[in-house]
Amino acid sequence: MEALAEALSAEPGVSVMGCATDPAEVLLALGSAPVDVLVVVIGVGDEGGLELARWAGERCPGLGVVLVSEPGARVSAREALEIGVRGWVRLDEPLSQLVAALGAVAAGDVFIPTELLSRALSESVALHPPHVASSLLSGLTPRQMDVLRCLIDGRSREQTAAALSMSPNTVRTHVGAILRRLQVHSALAAVVLARGGGLLGWSHESASTANGVGTLGR
Repeated sequence: MEALAEALSAEPGVSVMGCATDPAEVLLALGSAPVDVLVVVIGVGDEGGLELARWAGERCPGLGVVLVSEPGARVSAREALEIGVRGWVRLDEPLSQLVAALGAVAAGDVFIPTELLSRALSESVALHPPHVASSLLSGLTPRQMDVLRCLIDGRSREQTAAALSMSPNTVRTHVGAILRRLQVHSALAAVVLARGGGLLGWSHESASTANGVGTLGR
């Protein structure tokens, strides 16, 4: 872990605020200075890193979390997304991948390989069969469904606000309500569950319309 921290310190635009191995040290590092992203390294046989990520996220709302997993580490992709992980790279990948993940997560975006998203979807379907996911989705209001479909399309908060003629703060309020209703802890986890329940984004509807016309519900 220290070697990784040292390598990151040499990267332009990256400031390493500390390197910790237990929750108390992590809390101290998070409280000593503003931190945009927490990097959690998970090794083979040391899958407790997810619990650390959950613990840190609960105490520091808005903190971005990036997982770095050793090849062979048994990590639930679904659980990782549900606790709010927004970046994920393997330890054997080039350092540039981790730097790219840090930049994306610090900017509020997601950096997770497609295969991990697919795995999360499979795990979510196993845990929440389509009829269960559909039941959860049925509790959303029409406006919340509009917002969720924008999330499925990968739209940012600002893009969603513009598409639905609402303010970014209103989008944030809707997203919070969606997470509570779907019993998940991140927008990405909500998207995975919604996809498992058969919900599609606006872009799919537009592509399926004969004349290529698809409008967002007001």
